[in-house]
Amino acid sequence: MRQFSLSDDDGSGTGWAAGLVPESLAVRALSVTVHGPETVTVGESARFVVAVRNRLPVSVRLTHPTSRVWGWRVDDAPEADERGIEPPEATRTTVLGGGERRAFSATWDGRIRRRGRDGDEWVAYPGTVAFTGYLAVPDWRARGAYDELSVQVVADR
Repeated sequence: MRQFSLSDDDGSGTGWAAGLVPESLAVRALSVTVHGPETVTVGESARFVVAVRNRLPVSVRLTHPTSRVWGWRVDDAPEADERGIEPPEATRTTVLGGGERRAFSATWDGRIRRRGRDGDEWVAYPGTVAFTGYLAVPDWRARGAYDELSVQVVADR
């Protein structure tokens, strides 16, 4: 599996052909899977991998509404980590070759951000949660461009 890089065209010259597949079909042709631990201990970083595979034998092109190519959520709390990255609003295009797999990596420590009057607070989030990885396309949930993993979050020992 190849890690996503900032370069969206691999230089093979196949990017032009990707535009021949309508984006609505391209999104349906992609499978998204999430891999990670079944249990996360609060305060200990756990690694999750969101993999995207093009099931077609030809290249596909996707246009993202921002520079974000992918994302993750915990019970609909967006990216419960401390990165705080806000992607530029400029659109971005990515190309996946026929049969190509790409992977993204995320870490999470069992805490989510709660916004309050006095600023952000990171609080433990114990219990069973849904870790969702998705491809950043419009209406990603309705279009099935995501996968969820059930994770048990336990208090720090």
